Amino acid sequence: MKWVQSKYSKSKVRQAGEVLVSNTTDAAKLLEAMEIMSNWRAAHAYPMHALLVLLRTMASRVDKNAPVVQRLKRMPSIENKLIQQPKMSLSRMQDIAGCRVVVRNIIEVWKLTATVEESKTRHTLHKKYDYITNPKTSGYRGIHLVYKYNGLKTEYQDYFVELQIRSKIQHAWATAVELIDTFTNQALKANKGRKEWADFFRYVSVEFSLLEKSKAGNVAFGIDTKEQVIRLSKKLNVTKLLNAFAVTIQHLTKRSDNKTDYFLLELSAYASQINITQFPPSNLEHATTLYLQKEEQAKMDGSYNVVLVAANSVHSLKAAYPNYFAESKDFLKYLNQVTTKY
Repeated sequence: MKWVQSKYSKSKVRQAGEVLVSNTTDAAKLLEAMEIMSNWRAAHAYPMHALLVLLRTMASRVDKNAPVVQRLKRMPSIENKLIQQPKMSLSRMQDIAGCRVVVRNIIEVWKLTATVEESKTRHTLHKKYDYITNPKTSGYRGIHLVYKYNGLKTEYQDYFVELQIRSKIQHAWATAVELIDTFTNQALKANKGRKEWADFFRYVSVEFSLLEKSKAGNVAFGIDTKEQVIRLSKKLNVTKLLNAFAVTIQHLTKRSDNKTDYFLLELSAYASQINITQFPPSNLEHATTLYLQKEEQAKMDGSYNVVLVAANSVHSLKAAYPNYFAESKDFLKYLNQVTTKY
């Protein structure tokens, strides 16, 4: 297979990132910046694959049924990060390429984290973000390990790849946030959105951490989070709203083998439809080109979302990206445990 390589210098990539978040109205300049960004993102596919192999191997020792997938960061997410962190450079962004694993419980999160950190890999652990001991202000919890590629393909030397390790409860929470963002046109993940929804998820995060017998952190210090979860759950009609997000699969090409393929997921929030286009690894360049075209469409239509991910089966895809299939049953199951407790 021929992997995509960067056609541009890192300084050119950095400049492209600056153009993307500037106020320029120069269409040609913006188009060039988008093409540079797209190529730079696609060039992360090989180091992402290499770290996926590591994560998949380590995960099999802890939970052989844990879904492990990879994804290239969506353009809106890249742009939002550059805007929110003005000192951030596109060429140094650490999570353009990401691999995610969801294990059964928090004990396995810690076990897998230690297993990955202690693995005899050539790749370099650059930074560890422990969002369990110290959750994000939004309530997000999980472990992020940022690695630098250091393999045989020297053209990808020091490319960043982020490994996300979550428990099922942590993943259910993150999925529900993305679902509400998508279907109510908010940006809670980026700390933008209605205060009541932000408070609800922050308080739920505390209660979910208690279900896992984990420390809640300082996300909602001094607040009766259980009482607030019950109040806001009723006020926002959370259960009914999440159950209403039924998405039908419009198109899905199935393969009998278990090889890793790329999936372009297109979600229309208003039409409640998901369109899935499947690409073999040999068609990665075409997939990333189409991804960029679809992202341009998404910029013009707030009800439309698109992401390019990779998985070795449709089952793994749905397990790791349930938000694109409107799967909220796990979140509602844990929420019910909180609201009916005692």
